[in-house]
Amino acid sequence: MKSIQFKEEQFHNLNEIGKELFCDKQDPRSTAYIRKLKRPAINWFKICLCMFLPIILIVALIVFLNYIGFSMMSCIITAVALLLLYITLTLKKSAICIIKVYQRYAPESLRNKCRFEPSCSEYMVLSIEMYGLFKGLKKGICRLKRCNINGGGFDFP
Repeated sequence: MKSIQFKEEQFHNLNEIGKELFCDKQDPRSTAYIRKLKRPAINWFKICLCMFLPIILIVALIVFLNYIGFSMMSCIITAVALLLLYITLTLKKSAICIIKVYQRYAPESLRNKCRFEPSCSEYMVLSIEMYGLFKGLKKGICRLKRCNINGGGFDFP
């Protein structure tokens, strides 16, 4: 709880009293709070490699299996099954990557609207890492629903 001592001459100036009460630079709910944005570095080469290398390997697998005598339909079914397995295993990593791209390129005017600390995107990354993809996304979406100009404060997953 914040305690403030007022002088008698301050009671005539309501704007000054309002500033003393509601302009706390340490409180995320305050209009005076300035967030220090984190802009993560994005490794585009790694992202492209994670996206296109499996596709290239799947095409090579189809060609190889077809060459050694498998039917084209069984080659395609095997390749699609392996691709779906890869996508399933990397969903969590992909979701975090998408959020980090947002954090890197979203304008400050949009990212500074969040009244919580950590910001909603940081909360989403933390909750996905802590609880897994589906429960983390659910907690992150619930947090986004709570984020408005009237709420805020410190909130960790």
